[in-house]
Amino acid sequence: MLPNFVLTGFMGCGKSTVGRRLATLTGHRFVDTDDLIVKTQNKSIPEIFAEVGEEGFRDIEQAVLADLVGVAGIVLSTGGGAILRQENREALQQVGIIVWLDAEPDILFERASRSTRRPLLQTDNPRESFDRLFEARKSIYESLANFRFDSTNIDHDTVARRVLEQAMRFHAQRP
Repeated sequence: MLPNFVLTGFMGCGKSTVGRRLATLTGHRFVDTDDLIVKTQNKSIPEIFAEVGEEGFRDIEQAVLADLVGVAGIVLSTGGGAILRQENREALQQVGIIVWLDAEPDILFERASRSTRRPLLQTDNPRESFDRLFEARKSIYESLANFRFDSTNIDHDTVARRVLEQAMRFHAQRP
């Protein structure tokens, strides 16, 4: 049986899109933590941020991730900040192979800016906020991931295939 796959990375890296394609390739169920949060709270991410702030959102996210430990046959797409809490990092390590999807910062910012659903970019200077968050999180992604995949200028289908290949090589080398 194939292992679970956990996609982490900064906003705009393609976790949800690549995750859906990876789920199709593997026959796994696609699970997006942001979608689960919206479903359990019956509110949008921006509404949740507005009501309970980032810390309250992170509490909800932590509970959702804890519920996924032990679930088999999934490709999990995490929110970009899910890696901020140690409890979440520990849960993700129990869920499956952790892939850090990455791309050049300019490309990530351009992709992330297309959406109005990104509360952390709703600032006077979105690029400055983006750069600050990216720099603060980069080392956490790096230390948590089993491997990094740079998706700069690669279409999502190719990224999904290559991530699967790389993950299977990693999985085969595990004790």
